[in-house]
Amino acid sequence: MEISSMPEVFGNKLRLSVISALVTGEKSFTELKKYTDATSGNLGAQLLKLEEWGYISCKKEFVSKKPQSSYRLTETGISNFKEYVEMLEKVLKSMEA
Repeated sequence: MEISSMPEVFGNKLRLSVISALVTGEKSFTELKKYTDATSGNLGAQLLKLEEWGYISCKKEFVSKKPQSSYRLTETGISNFKEYVEMLEKVLKSMEA
């Protein structure tokens, strides 16, 4: 991945925060909201985009009779995030030279 071809997904602070949070494992909507300090509407919109782009998957279930959504990174999300981090590392190393 090159900076000039960086996917749109990594150009948004909230989407990048969500992906970073999910690297450590599955999170509920409530956990992501606390982690990102985003409004429910904004977080919901960004989660929908990430799901449409194939970066995350959503599991909906009932917990104590309450609906709960949980999210996790897909293989595509993990792979593209790794490429993004590697690209950032290259940029940082080029600054040292």
